[in-house]
Amino acid sequence: MTVMEGQQRLTIGEDEVITEPGNEVFIPKGLRHSVKNVSPSTTHWLYGYD
Repeated sequence: MTVMEGQQRLTIGEDEVITEPGNEVFIPKGLRHSVKNVSPSTTHWLYGYD
């Protein structure tokens, strides 16, 4: 996942991080995760998988 705009609270398994534009995050296959917008405006990110 690559953050393009805004900030998100990203939870991956038991870990939690606040992401910002330019951050790249790897989410392992099969691991429970969630994303919540924590900025005052819309957020955008790129998400890919194989």
